[in-house]
Amino acid sequence: MANRFNFKLPDGWQDETVHRFTGPEDSGVEHALTLVVDRSAGRAKVEDYARERIDASMEAMQPSEILNEGPKQLGSGVSAYEAVIKWVPVDDEIIFRKLTFVIDSGTGLMFAANFSKKTIKTIGHDVDRIIDSIVSG
Repeated sequence: MANRFNFKLPDGWQDETVHRFTGPEDSGVEHALTLVVDRSAGRAKVEDYARERIDASMEAMQPSEILNEGPKQLGSGVSAYEAVIKWVPVDDEIIFRKLTFVIDSGTGLMFAANFSKKTIKTIGHDVDRIIDSIVSG
């Protein structure tokens, strides 16, 4: 899978690829899935790689709390790590952010999507299938 994102850049250039896929508006949330491709993941364990990025996300999203976190197996059998964060950016607005991490051939993939309480159970399944299709290619 990581080979789909490989290309050569001249010295002094760094790849910081970000893909954004937009989805439907539902329950007051404009859904989108963001994929950050990180070529510097190397031989990191997916849990360690994820933990560092989850901590950084939590710092940026205050107030927030982790609702669920741990290893996950995608539909295709690929190992991943996932965290669901409850974030309250303004009064009376609750966002559920799902972060999914995969490391493939030294390339780290971080997927992020925001949901409402309702749509994490509905559109969330669509997002899982999109992630699996990207990873399993």
